[in-house]
Amino acid sequence: MIIKTYRDAAYSAALATDTVVDSARFVHEKCPTFLDGAPDEVVEELDEGFMLRYSETHKPKTFSRIDGNLVENSKGKEKIEVSIFYAMSFTPQAFGALRNEDPQLHALIKVWRDAWSKYRSNRHGDLKREVRRLIDGPQTRSPTKAFSEVVNDALDNLVTRCKNSKARGDETANLDLLNRQIVAFKSAQ
Repeated sequence: MIIKTYRDAAYSAALATDTVVDSARFVHEKCPTFLDGAPDEVVEELDEGFMLRYSETHKPKTFSRIDGNLVENSKGKEKIEVSIFYAMSFTPQAFGALRNEDPQLHALIKVWRDAWSKYRSNRHGDLKREVRRLIDGPQTRSPTKAFSEVVNDALDNLVTRCKNSKARGDETANLDLLNRQIVAFKSAQ
């Protein structure tokens, strides 16, 4: 969908939210222990799906080796297409060995692997948050406090902070002065 209006943006955002909710419901129904620890095969299948989407939004890049250097979109004979699938096809040991064998390729692949790791973590987090919401139900908000209660809480907090600061040796923390200021503040109300 191409977003051209606020209405399009709202529809797209609502659709994305609905999709995450539906996905979380499916995952929770099929794997009730998802939040506590999903079996490896569940995590692997989720990762495959995340990686498929990642590959759609992060297109492969082609590099050629020219004079020993990897150059993007060049006409060299030795071409290497770097994609998320290529980057993640290396075992941790093979990837680590690239650091010495081919430092330039290692650096290129490291960018992909680091970005994937963050993306993967965020998508797992999205699912976990939504599963938690499904389990916990809607959040309830406490009633809004009256302004006078908020002020009293803030003043109490100031007294506590002043005591803590004084205990740490802060010479500017003067509890007597603060108490006089609080009394003056309250009498001015």
